[in-house]
Amino acid sequence: MRRPEDGSRETPERLRLSPEEGVPGDKWGRDPERMIDAQICVMQRDVAELIANGQPLTLFGDSLFVELDLSAANLPPGSRLRVGDATVEVTPMPHDGCSKFKKRFGADALFFVNAKATRHLNLRGTYWKVIEAGEVRVGSPIVVMARP
Repeated sequence: MRRPEDGSRETPERLRLSPEEGVPGDKWGRDPERMIDAQICVMQRDVAELIANGQPLTLFGDSLFVELDLSAANLPPGSRLRVGDATVEVTPMPHDGCSKFKKRFGADALFFVNAKATRHLNLRGTYWKVIEAGEVRVGSPIVVMARP
């Protein structure tokens, strides 16, 4: 998913991730104060579907929804993955639910993703940065290349 200038949310079937743009055409690439550690927002698809409760996943604003365990035990910061033809790295920046998340999904959902007892599961997701450009398609395989 990407967020163009007009505020809409697009869900292309494929795109080319790059270190310079992250997700081409997304809001991150237009930010004059880009935070490289927040280049790509990623969330587990099953967790997102549970929280969305039938609403479109584009409401989250995340770039990628994956079928992958995003927990700190499985993918600690510094882990490298091959996503389609691109190489990405899990960053140390925490991906916490915010006021927009609370407004969209409610206080209980925000508590659920940020609960201290389960915070290590990264239920709100993680951030990745692009190391090597490459094409990604819906359904592209994700392979863990290395963990620190």
